Amino acid sequence: MYKFTMDFNCGRGAYANINHLVNTYGIPNTVVEIGIFEGSTTFWISDELTKYNEKLKIYAIDPHVGSIDLPDDPNLVHKNFMHNLHECKNKNVSYIRKHSEFALLDLIYDGVKAELIYIDGDHRASEVLTDLVLSWKILVKGGVILCDDASVWKYTDQNGTSSAQMAPKMAVDAFIQCNWHKLNIIHLPDMSQTAFIKL
Repeated sequence: MYKFTMDFNCGRGAYANINHLVNTYGIPNTVVEIGIFEGSTTFWISDELTKYNEKLKIYAIDPHVGSIDLPDDPNLVHKNFMHNLHECKNKNVSYIRKHSEFALLDLIYDGVKAELIYIDGDHRASEVLTDLVLSWKILVKGGVILCDDASVWKYTDQNGTSSAQMAPKMAVDAFIQCNWHKLNIIHLPDMSQTAFIKL
């Protein structure tokens, strides 16, 4: 049985959006998830999508260190993720315990290509922009990037800091503008997230 310390009702939006993307663009062979926390989305993807593609591979990236986004004890979060990884019956999740920049560079070097990339890691605009630029190199043509918390200009961290630079939206909007001729925006059921397909 999976173990989660946080109420993930907010994750329902991600589930609805991923379902929409899969129903529209097909079941992926490879998923990259940046920012996994205890793995609620990771293992939901594994449990749901493996039913339709037994060859599904998921790369789950998270350094599991302290974060300005979350007040939770990183050691407990990591312990719960490892428990959940052990409980995952499909055994198709590869855990990469690194900062996303270095993990994505490794995947690029290894020639990994993904049809779906879910970005929900460090919420600072500068870090999200790095994640987007590197993820783009992994994404296949016709593949989709889904970005969490990308609809508001102010994101408040656990210290009460709130600014545009703390919000993923600044990075997501800038990336879309720079690559406008290479992508199409996707309308999603839950508009708190943003998704686009690579042309």
